Amino acid sequence: MDSRGRVTIGEKLAKRYGRKFIVVPMHSDIVLVPRPKDPIKGLMEWGKKAGLSRYSVKQLRKMAEEQALLEISKKYG
Repeated sequence: MDSRGRVTIGEKLAKRYGRKFIVVPMHSDIVLVPRPKDPIKGLMEWGKKAGLSRYSVKQLRKMAEEQALLEISKKYG
């Protein structure tokens, strides 16, 4: 990491994974996930693989809200 907080990945990795990443903070680490060229399409494909296509948007929203409340209560409750 340089003095401006930038991370250099090198040309070989840049050619393989691209130059734009999503930074995912973990407990004591970070994970760099290559950003898809079409994020919406990538998210839809991920959702299908995860089996989320069997749920309605309303059901997914309720599940997300329940999970968020659970995580908040674990952290602050």
